[in-house]
Amino acid sequence: MRRNSLRTAGVLLVWALSVALTWGDCYVTVLHYNDSHGHLQPDRDDKGGIARMATAADEVRSWNDEHGNTTLFLNAGDILQGTPLSTVYKGEPDVKCMNVMGIDAMCIGNHEFDFGQKNLSHLEALAEFPILSSNIYVEATGKRFAKPYVLFTLADGTKAGAFGLTTPETAVQTLPKNVVGLRFTDPVAEAKTVLAELLQQAQFIIGVTHLGYEADLELAKAVPELDMIVGGHTHTQVQPPTKVGKTLVCQAKSEGLYLGQVDMLVSGGDIVKYRGFLRAIDNTIAADPEAEAIVAKYAGELQERLKEVIAQTTVALDGEREQIRAGETNLGNLICDLIREYAKADVCLWNGGGIRASIGKGAITVADILTVLPFGNIVATKEVTGAELQKVLEFNAAQPRPFGGFIQVSGMTMEINGSKLGKVTVGGAPLDLKKTYVLAASEFMLGGGDGYAMLKEGTEPVYLGYSESAIVTEKLREMGTVTPSVEGRIVLK
Repeated sequence: MRRNSLRTAGVLLVWALSVALTWGDCYVTVLHYNDSHGHLQPDRDDKGGIARMATAADEVRSWNDEHGNTTLFLNAGDILQGTPLSTVYKGEPDVKCMNVMGIDAMCIGNHEFDFGQKNLSHLEALAEFPILSSNIYVEATGKRFAKPYVLFTLADGTKAGAFGLTTPETAVQTLPKNVVGLRFTDPVAEAKTVLAELLQQAQFIIGVTHLGYEADLELAKAVPELDMIVGGHTHTQVQPPTKVGKTLVCQAKSEGLYLGQVDMLVSGGDIVKYRGFLRAIDNTIAADPEAEAIVAKYAGELQERLKEVIAQTTVALDGEREQIRAGETNLGNLICDLIREYAKADVCLWNGGGIRASIGKGAITVADILTVLPFGNIVATKEVTGAELQKVLEFNAAQPRPFGGFIQVSGMTMEINGSKLGKVTVGGAPLDLKKTYVLAASEFMLGGGDGYAMLKEGTEPVYLGYSESAIVTEKLREMGTVTPSVEGRIVLK
């Protein structure tokens, strides 16, 4: 894919970094994105879309090619999980689009294991770019699971290297069977080991990491020889890049909403001057025809796959608006139970407005789940004190019902006396205001949706990568048949 329809704000590089070139100097652009989680199509607000990102990237690359500059396009992991296209096709359309985009290297994210090691091997075979990680080992052989790094040659002949690091949390953030036989080592120790080897071959070094923003800052402090860290995992919007010593730390939020761009003048392997920003991917950018055709093909085929039966229910599942936004229902209980079990949380809270339909007795199809849970919210966990949890429940109780934010629950019970919160239990014991609990909820609620501003306070959420529909679908497959009931988890007086 090479085109010359250029001259956007994201393209102009040389004028912004105008410094007289000498021998050993070159201009380099690093493009990057992370945590796309299957979001190949524009969202409900017409933002994002991988075909648009392909166009934006190609404009920069084409301009640089015309002027003798270097472009590197890096992906910091978690291309899987979050949309029906990803859940059904397990990353195949994502990788095909990335081939069209000309990705130069990708780091393995924790959710690349969510469909098993065999599927990850399939994606590696399909990819026309290396998928990196230096800190994952095969226990039986002691060898690395993936290629640790890749070498590039910059426009002036300078050698560059990029190596991958994957969060050790992968061992507990996917199903245990998906990482059987693998060992995840300490990223900082591994970075030092790889760097010692890379520095014998390259002058300009980039860490492509799926560790999280705070971990990247610590990595930059611990390994100051790094020129750049292109990161992911925490969905952090970093603009401009954070500078730690000489290291530029970058991250581009998530879901393909932004394309990160760092333009640099590199001299002898050192960054002399730079600018970095995130370019919004929106409807002002034309879709690349080749990438758009790939997405359209899989989206069309998806309609047949939606008819697949994943489980049976022996009772009708109540998701009617009047009930689920005002009191306990069996469908609310089922969804919360499945999410809490997956997240290994003490409590799950789910807003009734996020559950949009009922399911009749009998077969449950993929389409049923996507109708019931259409929003694609990523599930996250968050540590809360009993006192913080009580504030959430008091706010819930105080709202006139039916209320879109009315909470369905798992792992706990609560009484609501009119508009006042009554008795609350967690795990069968009275709510302890001083105790810390692990809460599972949607990114919508944890971001303050439906008025739950108090959930934005305290500890940062840990995003699990899976959407609620993906979790519920896979858990229902495992169960086969369900018979949920109303159990008195929510008592209205």
